[in-house]
Parts: sequence; structure tokens; C-alpha cells
Amino acid sequence: MTRRTPRKAALFAVAATGLALSLTAASPAAAHAGHHGGSAGALPPAGAVGHVLVIDLENESYAATFGPGSPAAYLNGTLLPQGELVQNYAAVGHVSLDNYLAQVSGQAPNLVTSSDCGTATGAGYLDVRPGTPDPDQTRYPGQVDGQGCVYPAGVPTIGDQLQSASYLPGLPTVVDWREYAEDMGNDPARDGGATDPLGGTDCAHPTQTAGSAADATGNAEGPNATGSQVRSGITDQYVDRHNPFVYFHSVTDAAASCARHVVPLGAATAQPSGGYRYSGHLARDLAGPFTTPRFAMISPNVCDDGHDATCAGVNAAGTTTGGLAGADAFLKAWMPLILNSPAYRDGSMLVMVTFDEGDDTDTAATDNERPGPGNANPGYSPLLNTPIPAFGGATYYQLLGVTGLTPGQQPPAGTMPGGGRVGAVLFNRFWITPGSVDTTGAYNHYSALRTFEDLLGLTTGGADGRGHLGFAASASDFGPDVFNRVPR
Repeated sequence: MTRRTPRKAALFAVAATGLALSLTAASPAAAHAGHHGGSAGALPPAGAVGHVLVIDLENESYAATFGPGSPAAYLNGTLLPQGELVQNYAAVGHVSLDNYLAQVSGQAPNLVTSSDCGTATGAGYLDVRPGTPDPDQTRYPGQVDGQGCVYPAGVPTIGDQLQSASYLPGLPTVVDWREYAEDMGNDPARDGGATDPLGGTDCAHPTQTAGSAADATGNAEGPNATGSQVRSGITDQYVDRHNPFVYFHSVTDAAASCARHVVPLGAATAQPSGGYRYSGHLARDLAGPFTTPRFAMISPNVCDDGHDATCAGVNAAGTTTGGLAGADAFLKAWMPLILNSPAYRDGSMLVMVTFDEGDDTDTAATDNERPGPGNANPGYSPLLNTPIPAFGGATYYQLLGVTGLTPGQQPPAGTMPGGGRVGAVLFNRFWITPGSVDTTGAYNHYSALRTFEDLLGLTTGGADGRGHLGFAASASDFGPDVFNRVPR
């Protein structure tokens, strides 16, 4: 996350309504009641879904995205009739990075990842210390102890799982996984990374040096713009905190492998006659089923994912509008490529579009989310409870009318249990009924990770010995409420 600073007026508007979140509304027992051993769902048969593609957008509640008056007209009008809306899908934390990390590794928010590694908490691109497995693996499956942002080499991601797995015997080797990060390396001096032959850089992340954890990619290139004060020539709106794989030594320490797997997205160029012309890695990879990754994550830039309300550069439609309208423009540009790809059309690809977290006042949790050892309240962010000089020393929580929080102090354990309801849209031509709405399931980012692991045949290792990383081991698979169609 790191809040959308161009939306200060909106923050004040929310605060003026007197909207308040009572920190006594949720109890630890209510937040964590239910099973703790994971739950298998009625998934398609083994091998039916061989590819998973995830698009993460930013910082919107379910009501804002899918409710009346939503500016996401393409998402609601064109995409929903082709997929399934999962209403009760929630984030697990309340900034960006903690949610992205959960999606690919099952690691729970700690106090530093819950602050986007921000300097307000005295952090930065620093290792999780001590980074050792928590001694109570029954309570904290797969979790490591400590605070920090970059996980030790012993903490795997779903990418690591796929690289070490054997699959499809006798068939040509397919791409195991890729992260497609929009704008990564458009300014190589700022972003870092290895030069990519298609443009930009690969595996772009800050360089860790003794005594320094500086991160030049905390925001879009140049200062965030407000109103009409948009800097000309801004072409790099990449931020690393929306690219979770570069926060794992298991990925970044193998430089050549990281450069193959963490690559720039490419470009979608609008054509005068309509439609788009695509270039770059995603377009090349989706051209055939054996070049389509088994797991793919797309991280739009901070204009196209809706993070910034007014963008430093331009969005996929060529304007400076961000928020849901900007995110919708990105989907309109890229989803036709994805839904017309061979792997999607033959039914072997599951596509999920979701958001990293809900709005600032919603800390709802689903699927029996539990806190990790590094933060007793996954929905609490020290960054959002830090006084802001520009706002007269008020915190973002105070500006939003959240009650019961003392600046700089954590709330009682269990009172902010999750990242709020965001919803998700899932697409598969054979196993999901187009235009359906799931009102019964309750899932989160851990549930998604568990489901992806099971669909992709990752059945050994992990926190439970059955292929589930971190808190995916205690989450539920998507059930028949999601996979609600049987191919004829």
C-alpha cells in the first residue's frame, strides 16, 4: 500500500463523515474460531488446470469495486459475465506488501511488512531477523520469527515449489513460473536489475549493503502528482513492494534464475482501428500452451493497479486517472490477451483478478485467519498509526475516524484480525459457470495459495508435508461453490 497520497482530500472526506471502527467489535475467539488443519475443496481433477494467472489490483473494498456506481465499468459489465464473482474473499493484512507475501508464500504479516518496509518504522529493504522457524509449528505452520521484509533462503515461494517439482513426464518442459512487473526497469538507474533483451530490467530490487536499506522504488518515478501537476516524461511507475518475489532470498540469491522468472510485463498499445497490439514477455509467453507459465502473477504499475488516484505518469488508456478507473483501463487493455490465449481457451488456465486489501477501516477476516508470530493483529499497520507532520501530527487512522487507537501503540490482540473484504473474480472456461456469483464461500489470500498449489500438483513438502506453504496449510481450498461447473 503506502497510502495513496494524492487522495488526501478523500481521506478528509471520509474522516468528516465520522466513520469509525470500534476496536472492541471483534474478539480473538470470534476471529479465529473454526478449524486449524486446512480443508480440501472439490477441485477439478488432477491435471485439469495446469496454469494459474493472478492479477492483483490495489486498495479497494468490495463495495467500492462491485457496488452501485462503481467506476470499474469494464470489470463489472464485460468481465463479470464471463467469470464468477466471489463475494466473501478477504485480504489478510492492511498494506500492500504483507498481502502479496501471503499470496506467494503463506507468510503472515509482521510489524514491518505491515508497514510496507517504510522508513516511518525505522525499516527498509532489510532481512527478517532472526528469520528462524517459530518453535510452535502447530500454531504457526511454516512461519518464521522476527521482524523485517526480506525472507531467508529457507523460506520458499510457490515459484520455488514449481522449480523443484517434476511434472508432465515425457512432455516438453514448460515455463514453471513468472512474475510480470509493469514498468520494471524503465529507469534502470532507479530500479536496478539485469538488462532484459525485450526492454526494462529483470529481477529489479534494492541492493542490500551494510548499514543501508535504501529503496528508490517505494513510489512511482518522481514525486506523486496532485491535481493537474503531473510531471512530463514519467515512464516508470514500478514499485517493488507490489512484486513479492524480490523479498525472498530463495529467489534473488540465484541471480540468473531470478532474471528468468521476474521480468517486465511488456506493453499494450491501443490501435486506431480498435483493440491493442501487445509486446513483451507476457504476450510472447501466452502465445502457446507450453510457453505459458504454470503460475503467473501480474503486478501493474501504481497507476494501472489503481493505487495512485492521480498518476505521476499515464494509465493504460493514456490519461492520468488512477483509482478504480485506472485499474479498469488496465483490465480492458490486457484481459482480451489473457482470455484469448491458447491455455485459457483450452480450459487449462485459471485466472483470478483480486485486490491486495480493503479500505482502511475494514479489518474483517475470513477462512479462520490467524495472526502470525510477528503481529498479533494482521489487520493493524504501524505505518497507518504513525503521526503525519503534514496533517498536523494526525495519523491516517485518526483521519479516517478509527477509534480506540493510541498513535504509535498496538491495539489489543485480536481486535484487527484481517485485511478487509475485497472480492475476487475467477475465470475458467470449463470449471466455472460464466456470470455466477458465489455468496457462500469465505476465502482469503492463503486460501488462494492453497488452491493454486493443489491445482498445480504440489503435494509434498510445505508446512504440512502436503505441499502447502505457511498459513496455506491451515486455510481452505476453493470449493464447489467456486468450481461450480462440470464440463460436458
